[in-house]
This record gives sequence, C-alpha cells and structure tokens, in this order.
Amino acid sequence: MSGTEEAILGGRDSHPAAGGGSVLCFGQCQYTAEEYQAIQKALRQRLGPEYISSRMAGGGQKVCYIEGHRVINLANEMFGYNGWAHSITQQNVGFPCWE
Repeated sequence: MSGTEEAILGGRDSHPAAGGGSVLCFGQCQYTAEEYQAIQKALRQRLGPEYISSRMAGGGQKVCYIEGHRVINLANEMFGYNGWAHSITQQNVGFPCWE
C-alpha cells in the first residue's frame, strides 16, 4: 500500500478479494482498486464556484466557505450513503468579540 493509500485509508490493510483482485477497506466499506482510483480522482478535483458561498464578516471582510449540506452531498456522491464518516479533530475560536 502506498503512503497516500495508507493516509487516506487510515493505515488499514487491503484484503484479497474473491477472484484475486485487491479490496481496499475504509471503516466498514470495501472498495475495489478501480473504485479507489475513481474516488482518488474525484478527491483531487477542485470545487467549482457554484459550491462556494460567501458572507460579510467582522471588519467588513468577505469570507468564503462551503455549506455543510454541499459537503454531505459530495461525500454521499463519492462514497455512497453511509459510506463515510467525519470527526472534529480540533476546534479554535478566533477573534472573540466581548462587546
């Protein structure tokens, strides 16, 4: 398994599939090598402007972000419904306003 595969699949091993092909595991889902390559290709693509939202923030700054429902829809398209998971690994509060 390459370093990229290991990083994306969380260090999980690939398992031989019936018929001799390799099956890559992520959580409880198994992907063939072809499915894995298709997912990798999709993950490397840039998002188009239709996915990016913006709003005005403090100090008159414009901030850009992607809405949660769009992220969920993209993940479902790539990994299938219930084929992915998420976790918050770090949370920071920046520039709190005490007015």
